[in-house]
Amino acid sequence: MKKQNSLTRVTRKVAFGTAAIILLAGSTMLTSCKKEVNAEPEESASPKGKAAVESYQSGTHNGFFWSLWKSDGATGTVNYANGAAGNYSVNWSGFNGNFTCGKGYSVGSASYKIGYNLASYSNSGGGTFGWYGWSRTPYYEYYVNETWGKESPHTGTFLGTFDSDGTAYNVWTRWMPGKNIDGGDGFRQIYSSRVTKAPTGQNRVITFANHYNKWKSLGYTLGQLNIPAIMVSETWGTNTSGNINCTIWAQQ
Repeated sequence: MKKQNSLTRVTRKVAFGTAAIILLAGSTMLTSCKKEVNAEPEESASPKGKAAVESYQSGTHNGFFWSLWKSDGATGTVNYANGAAGNYSVNWSGFNGNFTCGKGYSVGSASYKIGYNLASYSNSGGGTFGWYGWSRTPYYEYYVNETWGKESPHTGTFLGTFDSDGTAYNVWTRWMPGKNIDGGDGFRQIYSSRVTKAPTGQNRVITFANHYNKWKSLGYTLGQLNIPAIMVSETWGTNTSGNINCTIWAQQ
C-alpha cells in the first residue's frame, strides 16, 4: 500500500495498476507485480489499454488465483514463483519502483477465513504483506496488514483499535483522489494493521469477517466483492531488496 506518505504510491499503483489491471467489469484480474515468473500460468489475462502498467500477469495455479504487477518505469530484478498448493515466493534486488504480487481467490468474500504461514519475510523498502482486495459500489481498496517493510504503510485517519484472531489491529482510512479500478475518479482506502508485526514461521489466521464488520461499524461498508482478493506482497522504494515465502489455505 505504497502511498505518498506510505500509502500514496500504492494507490497510484492500484489506481493505475489495478484500475488498469482489473479493468474487469466481470473479468477476473487483480493488481500485481512484475514477471520474470518461474511458473507458467494455467490461465492468464492482460489489462487493456492502460499505459501506466508496464507488466501484468495473472492466472490460476492449484485452484488459487495469482497475479503479478510492476509499475511503469520500474527497474531492477523481481522473480515470482508459484509453489505447491497455496504457496508462492518472490525475491527482488536493486529494485526501483512499486510491485505487488500474491495468491488468493478470483472472487473476494466477506466471509473468507484465510490460514497462512509466512515462512520468510525480508524487505528493505516500503510495502506490506497481508490480505488485499477491492470492492465496487462503493469503491474501496482494502488491506489487512500482517507485516511490512522498512517504511510503515500507516497513514490517514486513525479510527481505533480492535482484536481479531487473538491479535490487536489498528484501523485507518483515507480518501484517495486517483483513479479507481474502473478508471473513475476517487476511492477510499480502509485497512487494519497489526499493532505488532506478524512473526515468521507460524500458522496464523485472518478472519476477514471481523475486519469487514469492524469497518462497517465505523461507517465504512465495502461494496461488491466480485473482484479477486490475494495474500499480497507489495514493495516500493529505491534500490530495494528482499524475499518473501508464503503459503495460504482456506481455514476451517
